[in-house]
Amino acid sequence: MNTLKIDNHQLTYTIVSQKNRKSIQLKLTSSSHLTITAPTRFPKEDIEKIVFEKRKWLVKQITKLKAAANNPINKSVCDNAAILFLGQPHILKFMSKDTHKPTVHLEENQIMLNILPLTEKDAKAIAEKLLKQWYIHYATDTLAARTAFWASVIKVNPKRITIKEQKTRWGSCSSKGNINYNWRIIMAPMEVIDYLVIHELCHLRIPNHSQAFWQEVGKYSPHFKQCREWLRTNGTLIMTLLSCT
Repeated sequence: MNTLKIDNHQLTYTIVSQKNRKSIQLKLTSSSHLTITAPTRFPKEDIEKIVFEKRKWLVKQITKLKAAANNPINKSVCDNAAILFLGQPHILKFMSKDTHKPTVHLEENQIMLNILPLTEKDAKAIAEKLLKQWYIHYATDTLAARTAFWASVIKVNPKRITIKEQKTRWGSCSSKGNINYNWRIIMAPMEVIDYLVIHELCHLRIPNHSQAFWQEVGKYSPHFKQCREWLRTNGTLIMTLLSCT
């Protein structure tokens, strides 16, 4: 197996060749493994040179991944597990009340899941599906309300709002005025959710990330830099929970 050392971090790596690719893509699949996508017949020594040039970025990402691995929050969906909702840890509680269908509801800092009398394996599968549906429901209502509010403040009119499952993006705004949101943002604090909404709505006025765009965002989200940093710091925690459902 290919190995390399970045500062004090030992990495294994895999090279994936793609015929039509023109550039190198680096992706850390864990804190100790790097997947490199490269054009076919791209010299290995040149690949390693590019990796070395990106070492500062890699060290930063490795540090984040290791911190996420050591964080007990958003580790799994099981009884008494801690997961994020609106930026705060909430404790999952499994119940087995004999009702017609599984249910979920919020009680202060606990998320109560009634998953019926099931085997442990079946209970986990049902709980993951139920929790994801609950998150999406909350995200849909919350993002619709916050978008309507901020659209009236900023004086813009998005054409359509869609809640999506996205692997790497929190939101996007199309040239047609359609806005997409990642449902996982419901795990972030409300100030961060508002920042995301403001960010996408401001793209209806300025469809780029120029200085003028960030000045516009800052009018409505004065602490947007802190919100961006929150997403950078906690993004891995949020993106990994329920990633296989």
